[in-house]
Amino acid sequence: MRNFTEQENNLIKELVEIKKKGLSYIQELQVARILRTKFSFFALKWTYGNKPQISLYNRPEDKDKTEQQYYSICDFIYFIKELESLGFIAIQKISSEKENVGFSVLYDREKYIYNETDNQFKPKKYKDLGSLIPCSSDREILMEEMDDGVYVLFQIGQAQDINLDFAYDLQKYGLGIIYPLPLAADYVDNKFKSLEQRKHDEEMRVALKSAKESRWATIIAFFSLLVSVVFGIHQVCSPQEIEQKQIYSIETAIRNNRVEEPLEVEIGDTILTEPVENNQKATSCNQLIKPQNK
Repeated sequence: MRNFTEQENNLIKELVEIKKKGLSYIQELQVARILRTKFSFFALKWTYGNKPQISLYNRPEDKDKTEQQYYSICDFIYFIKELESLGFIAIQKISSEKENVGFSVLYDREKYIYNETDNQFKPKKYKDLGSLIPCSSDREILMEEMDDGVYVLFQIGQAQDINLDFAYDLQKYGLGIIYPLPLAADYVDNKFKSLEQRKHDEEMRVALKSAKESRWATIIAFFSLLVSVVFGIHQVCSPQEIEQKQIYSIETAIRNNRVEEPLEVEIGDTILTEPVENNQKATSCNQLIKPQNK
């Protein structure tokens, strides 16, 4: 699974938190409601018949935003689609009385009315100035009430039509309710890490710990080997210390075997002997081994 952006993680968290609030907040999980609140278009219409089409309606001051609005809507719907494929959410379809009319329109139904015959919108609270202007009685000049007693000219720019099969995705997801699954809650509760990521992190932790322990074992083994080598060299090249009781043992062994003493051994508390090659004299000042005169 890919890593989500901070914005995507925040959306997943928001969906999970709304679900925790209970059924009374289910309307906040409607895709249509999220589209209306998070995006700035005036109205969104999609036709899903033989010729799929998406239409965006804006006020004149927002007419240059249509392209970016379309891309943002696509990003959102495709992200919802991705979450569904990952098992993070399920989509619960809302039944509609106009299920087979061939199109759907998303707009603020509390403030406006849509006339599908002439493809026009009308505010619910307005004044018509057409009847007050000479020669204009055949058409409406609508003044929309923006506040108590405050009216402005109601104008909606011509729809920007986009002929793409993205309309089918809008029909499937745009009219649905997002149901966050336990996997999404688990992802949020574990600081935005999936089960796979947490498993990978644990495997890396164990591997690093093992490598660290192995490294220390190697270092210890190396120093042990180094100490044993140095000690061995010391034993070969350095004088060997023989205690007094060892000397007595040697003397006793010689006498018991009735060997005439060809050697004179001078004994102190301890003496030091060095390995000597054949026919070579010992040179240690701490060792005295000399033949007796016959």
